[in-house]
Amino acid sequence: MFILTGFLCSTSDFLRTYYYINQSMTWAAAQSYCRQKHIDLATIDSKNDVNRLIRNLDPGYSGSAWIGLKWGTLSRWVWSTGEDTLSQYKAWIPGEPSGDGPCAETYNGDWNDLSCAYVFKFVCYNGDVGNVLITTPKNWRDAQSYCRQYHTDLATIHNSVDKNQVYSLAGSGQPAWIGLFADSWQWSDQRSFYFRYWAAGQPTTGDCVAMSTTDSGKWGTYTCVQSLPFICYDGTKFEMYYYYINQSMTWAAAQSYCRQKHIDLATIDSMNDVNRLIRTVDPGYSGSVWIGLKRGTVSRWVWSMGEDTLSQYKAWNTGEPYGDGPCVETHNGIWNDFPCNTHLNFVCYNESVGNVLIKTSKNWRDAQSYCRQYHTDLATIHNSVEQNQVYTLDGSGQRVWIGLFADSWQWSDLRKFYFRYWAAGQPTTGDCVAMSTADSGKLATYICDQSRPFICYDVYQKQVIRLNLSCRGKCNMNDSSLQAVILNERFRQQSSRCNGNEEDVTLSETTELEMTWQVARQQRAQVKCDNDKLAIELGRFQKLDFN
Repeated sequence: MFILTGFLCSTSDFLRTYYYINQSMTWAAAQSYCRQKHIDLATIDSKNDVNRLIRNLDPGYSGSAWIGLKWGTLSRWVWSTGEDTLSQYKAWIPGEPSGDGPCAETYNGDWNDLSCAYVFKFVCYNGDVGNVLITTPKNWRDAQSYCRQYHTDLATIHNSVDKNQVYSLAGSGQPAWIGLFADSWQWSDQRSFYFRYWAAGQPTTGDCVAMSTTDSGKWGTYTCVQSLPFICYDGTKFEMYYYYINQSMTWAAAQSYCRQKHIDLATIDSMNDVNRLIRTVDPGYSGSVWIGLKRGTVSRWVWSMGEDTLSQYKAWNTGEPYGDGPCVETHNGIWNDFPCNTHLNFVCYNESVGNVLIKTSKNWRDAQSYCRQYHTDLATIHNSVEQNQVYTLDGSGQRVWIGLFADSWQWSDLRKFYFRYWAAGQPTTGDCVAMSTADSGKLATYICDQSRPFICYDVYQKQVIRLNLSCRGKCNMNDSSLQAVILNERFRQQSSRCNGNEEDVTLSETTELEMTWQVARQQRAQVKCDNDKLAIELGRFQKLDFN
């Protein structure tokens, strides 16, 4: 008999586990509870997530429950399916978007922003047949609901091929809705998920979002100080594995290769990642390698340590940021944007002792390098307590650098990682980024159609699987060949279940007994025997599809 615990199929559904908390709290209190007890308030990336949340709710509760969505500070154009791909391709009419509305229609193949209330025909995407023209005129929101009910979603346009195909469907001189819309909402865990599932007439007033338990899980906005039950999530831990590809390609070709063979071009979130990438590259290669960073279309203020927390706390001086520069100094407890080449004292954060004032004037980039070399990084300010602590360190009202800076670079996999490790004088011209193998792994910009080697990544999850087996005295469980056969057969069963096949597989006496225990050892297995019972503990890495 097989007893299996902790088994996880490699689908994104299993990466987040939702927990309904039957306690009424404000949105902020619910967020604090989730971050303390779990990971964060619920993040939702698809209709499948919505259905899973509905199943997690108390059947006896008929109200709404907080999720992790809240009004943000930045508006950006994204697709109804949840994709954010305008840094890769866009087809706006010259002068657009012009502020006419938060929804986009296509006209003669190009895009135009309009009020969502206009009634047009529209193009749906269907996973089985591709794009489909719907000739019944609807406003943008009703068109979205129709596409999600009868197809997959409103159409997404990734490239000129998609654009021409949608144009041929819509026809010349005929406006049609597509899935592009302007969005200002942000998830509590800072994930770049733009799937939205608003109820009719939503969003309205209120900066926080709750999910209805009765209206098919649709969302509405509420005042954040209202008390509601809420939903938290936990997730499985993952590890990122890098692969050096010793083939010279353009950035776009390298991206396509990585997405086909692995997950994407390499994403970097820390100095630890930088060091791991350096070790990945062939020691005989001394040039630069493409990573997944590319110039984006939106600039936002983020912290040197990689955090994006200005939706939770900011302390700008009145009228700031004003456009004086992409770096930030603080004095008298407030922030100002400033030219990065100005020499100021600065505040480092040290994981052991906290914030430290450095009374040696440096420009912002040199201050960042100093902090990363001798401490952890330039200081991040999460709240008024930390702001007052930084202000107290100086006490003289002098300007000091902190870790806030304006960034417009974007990772290929759309992850919201803002850790940057630029070489001296970088970034300059060029829209794509490569890592130097000679300059301590520092980053520099290059023209995207240059050819160079590159680094891909996969994401794996560490698993432990325990199997208790018995052959009731009819076999010798100490037989290494039998152990290897059992282990291999179990792998096949698990793979079958991950592919949606729940059928049990019975071990056959005709299984290939010539397999040796070396096979099982290669699968990182540990075996303990007790008479005719065998316990196999298997620690392995399983590739995940990470969204």
